[in-house]
Amino acid sequence: MNEYEVAVKKVLPYINAKLHWTEQLVSSYGRVPVQVGGSTVWADFVYYISSNQKAIPWLLVEVKKAGIPLEQVVPQAESYSLILGAPFFCVTDGDEFDFYATGNSQGKSISLEGLPPIPSSQYLTAGVEYISFPSQIDDLIDLFLIGLKHEKKFLEDTKWHDENVKQLNKKIFRRVESLSAQELKLAIDKHMMMKLPNKNLIFSQIDDDFDKIKSVLRFISNFDGDPVNNINELMDKTGQYYLKGGGIFFITQLLAGAHPNEYVVLEDNISKALRNLGITEILVRNDTANGYVYVNEICKKLFNEKLEDRLKDYGFGLAAVHNFLWHWYKSFRIKKEWGY
Repeated sequence: MNEYEVAVKKVLPYINAKLHWTEQLVSSYGRVPVQVGGSTVWADFVYYISSNQKAIPWLLVEVKKAGIPLEQVVPQAESYSLILGAPFFCVTDGDEFDFYATGNSQGKSISLEGLPPIPSSQYLTAGVEYISFPSQIDDLIDLFLIGLKHEKKFLEDTKWHDENVKQLNKKIFRRVESLSAQELKLAIDKHMMMKLPNKNLIFSQIDDDFDKIKSVLRFISNFDGDPVNNINELMDKTGQYYLKGGGIFFITQLLAGAHPNEYVVLEDNISKALRNLGITEILVRNDTANGYVYVNEICKKLFNEKLEDRLKDYGFGLAAVHNFLWHWYKSFRIKKEWGY
């Protein structure tokens, strides 16, 4: 088994059975960002407690494949635990589980004989907020709506992004089986943002192996299971779904087309906007599978809770959150206009 399979098939069931933790207080695999120097890494699992409806890290779990001595993993897990402020951490290969109390500095943690302590039930209630939005977001959304009403070019740009997603859904993913190579190239050419060298690479593969291209489209259309694992499959250069020229930005456009209510097209300025607004504490780049899924979940929550009802008159879907964040960061915060 690879590390992901060890994590979800062996580690998570074992610890859950031992600790009887509330499911909503356990992170999905590889979803918790940790700032290490200038880089973002991803903790495998974090078990949280609930305090005043906020999720507080309690136990960090770092998983490795069999064959790697667990003592070699301790400094890494200890470092993540110190950064996140988790009082306990675990290193495991799915068969052996070593638990520690986090020390006050690197190398000062204490090995435990058994499991870490379990908090009283009042700290294991569901309903915590993992993502919260500062009060200024509501004011910015008011200004965003004013921009849509009074800045014609900005409205047209927002419509263009929204319509591209809908057209990809209509022209590609609603009819994958009957799709021709020429129809796919026309849809990509008209409704996707791509640099010319990457587009030429994709078009060449459409001409040379259209069956493979359709298998990739089917995979994206179904997209069952863990999205991080799925996106990593699409980006694995040795894998069956890898397309030359099809980087993370290309993949997110196809994902948004296949699942318009679940995935949004992202690029770096969205992550910068979230950090600048204080929605994320660190800059989580979305050019990796973990980073993309993490930022995408924030964008979905922002749309569902703050934007969806107020955009019904326009008929805009999830794609509008891209324009809200992108144009705020690149334009409005600087010159108080949404256009650029």
